[in-house]
Amino acid sequence: MGDGDLDAAVGRLAELLRAALDPPSRAGVDLDAAGVRALVDAPLPEKSLPLEDVLDELARRTGPGLAGTAGGRYLGYVTGGVLPSAAIAQAWAGAVDQNPGLWALGPAATAVEQLVLRWLGELLELPHRSAVITSGGAGANLVCLAVARQAVGRMLGVDVGADGVAALPPFAVYGSAEMHFTNVKALRTLGLGTRCLRSLPVGADYRLDPAVLEAAIEQDLAEGVVPGIVVAAAGSPTTGAVDPLREIADVCARHGAWLHVDAAFGAFLRLAPRLRALVDGIELADSVTVDGHKWLNLPTGTGFAYVGDPELHRETFTGTAGYLTRQAGAGDDLHELGVEASRPWRGAAAWAALRHLGREGVVDLVTRCCDLAQGLGRLVEETPELDLVAPVASCVVCFRYRPVGTEEGEALDALNRAIQQRLAQEGVLLATGGMLPSGFCLRPAIVHWRTTADDLALLAREVVRLGDLQ
Repeated sequence: MGDGDLDAAVGRLAELLRAALDPPSRAGVDLDAAGVRALVDAPLPEKSLPLEDVLDELARRTGPGLAGTAGGRYLGYVTGGVLPSAAIAQAWAGAVDQNPGLWALGPAATAVEQLVLRWLGELLELPHRSAVITSGGAGANLVCLAVARQAVGRMLGVDVGADGVAALPPFAVYGSAEMHFTNVKALRTLGLGTRCLRSLPVGADYRLDPAVLEAAIEQDLAEGVVPGIVVAAAGSPTTGAVDPLREIADVCARHGAWLHVDAAFGAFLRLAPRLRALVDGIELADSVTVDGHKWLNLPTGTGFAYVGDPELHRETFTGTAGYLTRQAGAGDDLHELGVEASRPWRGAAAWAALRHLGREGVVDLVTRCCDLAQGLGRLVEETPELDLVAPVASCVVCFRYRPVGTEEGEALDALNRAIQQRLAQEGVLLATGGMLPSGFCLRPAIVHWRTTADDLALLAREVVRLGDLQ
C-alpha cells in the first residue's frame, strides 16, 4: 500500500464522513431482518480490495439499512444523535488507536479520560470521588452495582471478591417497576439473581414512593432479610419520571443500604432551571450512572460510572498480571476501575463534545429539549384525537391516538401499535412505544440536538393521519 492509496482512501473517508454528518433523509428503515441480511450478505473475500474502495463498499451495502439516528426526527428510545465534534474526534481517535485501559498503552488518552470525568462531574454537580468511562449505560450500571455488591459484602463481613456471592446471607435489592432492564441484567451477571429484587409499584406520577420503599424494607427486616441496595431512577425509561431522590437517600441512610441512581439521562436535569429540583439529592447517592449517547449526544457506547468511595471502587476491580510491566512515574491503569481491560479511547469524543459545547451549550441543549417536550405535551392536549397518558416529567412524552368516545382496551392498543409500526416503515420520523397501565402508547424522547418544534408538530399530525387511516 503506497502513500497515494492511503491519501485516496482518506480523501474518500472525508467525503463520506461529511455526507454522514448531514441529516439523513429517513428516520426509519423499511426493511425486515431478511432484507437487511440480503443487503450485506457476501461470501468470505478471497482476494484483497483496494483500500480506497473498502469504505465505499461498506457504505453502499449498509446504506438502506441504517437507522436515521443522526437526524432530529429520530425520537425512538432515548437516543441522541452524535455531535459533529464528537464524530470527528472519534474518527481521529480510532486512527491513533490508544488503549486507556492500561496507562502505558495510552498515557495522554488516560489523562483525557480522567479530565472528562472531572469536567462532567463538575457540570452535573456529582461530588463522587471515583469514576470510569464504560461501554454505555449498561456497562456503568454493571460497574456501579458490582461496587454496591462489594459494599454489601463488607457490611455483612464477607469479601465477595475472595469468597464469591455464595458466602453472602440473604439480602434484598429494591427498585421500582420503572427500573431500567440493564440493572436487572447486571444483577444476573453479578451472580445475585433476580429473586433478591423487590420490584415496587409506582404512583400515578410513575415515581417510587419512599413510604412504599420503607414498608418493603421493614417487611424484609422482619423476615431476617438485609436491605442491601436501592436502585432509584433519575429519568425512567418509559415516562422520564424521576424518583424523589433525597427522600429515598434518607431511607437508605436509616437502613444502611447502598443507593444507586440510574441517571442515564436524568442527571442532566440539573442543568434545566425549571426542572433542577427534580434531581435534588442525586449528590447523596453512593453511585450514579450517566449515559453519554443520550443527552450529551456522544457516539453510541459511552457511559460514565460515578462512585463515592474510591477505595471500594478500586477494591472491586483491582487486579494485574506479571506481564503488565509498569514504568516509573506511570499513571493509573483504568482497567482497575471497571470490567474492561483493553478498550477504545471513548474519552476523545466526550472531550470534543464538552470542549465544543461548553457548559452554556449543554445547558441550552437540555433546557431546549425539556421545553420542546412540554410544548408537545400541550399540543397533544389541544388535539381532540390525541390523549396524553402520563405527565410530561422531563423529555419523554407518552401519548396515543384515541378518537373521542373510544374505550381503553386491546383494540385501542392494537390501533396504536399499528400507528407506531407504520411510522417506522414510512420512515419520515420515528417514535417508539411503551406499555403503561392504561395501555400501549407512543413515547417520543427528546434529547437530540437537531430536534425542532416543527419535527414534533409533524409527529402529532402524522399520528392523527395514520390513526384516521386505520
